Amino acid sequence: MKRANGTGSVVKLSGNRRRPWAVKVSGRNKFGHVIQRIVSYHEKAADAQLALEEYNRTRLSGTAPSVDKLALTVADVFEAWSAREYRKLKPASIASHNAAWNKRISRFGPRKIRDMTLDEWQSLLDEDEDAGRSQSTINNDAMLIKALYSYAMERDIVGKDYSSYLDIPTVGAKRPRNALNDLQLAQLIQLAADGFPWADTALMLCYTGFRVSEFLQLTRFSYHPEDGGYLQGGLKTESGRNRIVPIHPKIRPYLMAWMDKGGDTIICDENGRPLSRERYREYFHQIADRLGAPDITPHWCRHTFATLLHSAKADPLTVKWLLGHSTKSDITAHYTHETIGALKEAILLLA
Repeated sequence: MKRANGTGSVVKLSGNRRRPWAVKVSGRNKFGHVIQRIVSYHEKAADAQLALEEYNRTRLSGTAPSVDKLALTVADVFEAWSAREYRKLKPASIASHNAAWNKRISRFGPRKIRDMTLDEWQSLLDEDEDAGRSQSTINNDAMLIKALYSYAMERDIVGKDYSSYLDIPTVGAKRPRNALNDLQLAQLIQLAADGFPWADTALMLCYTGFRVSEFLQLTRFSYHPEDGGYLQGGLKTESGRNRIVPIHPKIRPYLMAWMDKGGDTIICDENGRPLSRERYREYFHQIADRLGAPDITPHWCRHTFATLLHSAKADPLTVKWLLGHSTKSDITAHYTHETIGALKEAILLLA
């Protein structure tokens, strides 16, 4: 049945798309010309039809965004919000917001704010944590994201406030987040060979790049013996979940020894039970003291892994896959798919 004029339409887009069905609505731009905007994309026509009906219901109630608002970008919202709010704020607050925008959040500036996902916003805060940024920096980024969504929600620019679902990392007093140097890594390798308690796990972190929380959640089902053996795991973001990390020969004997313990997780206590991050950090501090570097934390091992890969001139896109970093900004990622062979090749570059 033909829809009434002005109530929008559902169309199927050309090409091989994951969500080919688009909901379109008509309106007028600031010059009075009739234009069409896409409200949302869907996998099935029925879902798109329901979305269009819901849009029309909210439009009639006055809560749906007008057509001109559908195309607003993150940058548009920031400019409108800052023009309004900066008049009320002190210079120090303005400086903090500008730093968060210029250094990190502006990367999403060209994106339509309605198209942004929770995982994309979360990846920014996770990157802050990975880079060793202070709690105040992390909080400032989160505050700006929340402010943008508050502004957008009040004006019906977006339909959902993703900022309310953010997992804001908690870090202690800012400490240097570096990689182990060559001497420290050599000492760690020797400690593991000598059987120093938990040194083998620290070495495994250095050659897999897992965050300690990810590492401690690996189970025997995370290990796959095929293709030379690899671990599959990871948390945090869409890009980081269930990523594949081939096993380097240097850590294979240690991994197998831990697997033989038959614990609930690969790394476990003497009774086979999972370890908490807090307890593991206590063990790790003993290793750091033995290395003569008490400031070292487990996260240094992840940086060591990244540093080793870069020093070995591993393909940058492959490095992102191994670390679980987003590749959405890499044009080549759209034409390249990760293979276990490519990942294994990168791992074997490590000395």
